[in-house]
Amino acid sequence: MSSRTALITGFPGFVARHLIRRLARRWPELRFVFLVEARLVERAEEGVEALGGALEGRWDIVVGDIAERQLGLGDAEWDSLAQSITEVWHLAAIYNLAVAERVAHRVNVMGTTHILELCEHAPRFERLNYISTCYVSGRRTGLIREAELDEGQGFNNHYESTKFWAEAEVQRRWNRIPTVIFRPGILVGDSRTGETDKYDGPYYVLKLLERLPDTLPFVNVGKGQTPVNLVPIDFAADAMVELASRPESVGTVFQLADPDPMRSAEVLDLMLRIMGKAPAALDLPPLLVSSALKLKAVRDRVKVPAEVFAYFNHDARYDTTHTDEALAGTGIRCPHLSSYLDTLVDYMKRNPKKTFLDGRPV
Repeated sequence: MSSRTALITGFPGFVARHLIRRLARRWPELRFVFLVEARLVERAEEGVEALGGALEGRWDIVVGDIAERQLGLGDAEWDSLAQSITEVWHLAAIYNLAVAERVAHRVNVMGTTHILELCEHAPRFERLNYISTCYVSGRRTGLIREAELDEGQGFNNHYESTKFWAEAEVQRRWNRIPTVIFRPGILVGDSRTGETDKYDGPYYVLKLLERLPDTLPFVNVGKGQTPVNLVPIDFAADAMVELASRPESVGTVFQLADPDPMRSAEVLDLMLRIMGKAPAALDLPPLLVSSALKLKAVRDRVKVPAEVFAYFNHDARYDTTHTDEALAGTGIRCPHLSSYLDTLVDYMKRNPKKTFLDGRPV
């Protein structure tokens, strides 16, 4: 048995694949166990093959389901898994902003609870690396600090609320389970290559602009003065692997956000210039936009979920003090959006048929 074995949930998802590539390179002795639903086993095997031999001889797949008691495993398999693991990377979650509450609670909250139970049952356990989200802050505005969680906030959707309750459960067991919590912002493609798995978040807006005639002016939602929390996957993955390697990280929340975010009007202006479109001509009140998007005919026309516009018009800034201090001197830093947005756009244009995260037609 390898001295170190990591259980990974959420593989072969986009974030997990980026993490595995880095973990395998950093720790050649680390063995990987992927907890995978039966319907995703073939994709997981293909995901391992795509890593080009980086995991050769040091990986296994366990077929299970985080939403089920004992992860859907029998007693013997559950005990064997618990005996073997020394650490967990828990990434599996429902990320759809329009997800139904029952589904989100089953996967995000109960799934996390079942992972925590496994950690407590593992005699050689050393570390849980839990992937949360900046948006556990819900409808809070102003500066959101890393040490803050429950400030009595409301939520915009069931994704936010269930990720909040899941993180609350993780923090409740901090005294029993050594844990590092990562809160990424809105993840986008690789800042160097543009690579992304599926289109989400700002890609809905980019796709809308792509369909727009070059001379037809676009509009700002609101005054466009709110910061937009976009983070490239390469920075997030590099930061998580680096911070997870340090004993002093235990018991800390790291917000993986842009410390110098562009404002929404600046982001839109940059998108328009990169795509050769006319500048934005006027500001529309957010309430008018959200009301219009409740109409099916409008949604079908623009093909942008109403939930997406909320994240371009929400006045929240995510403090990154712990993250910045911990990464000082490593060369790992969140690049400014202006330095790589053209790379994301170029990748999108070269890969027009990739699907949206919520499954809608491109």
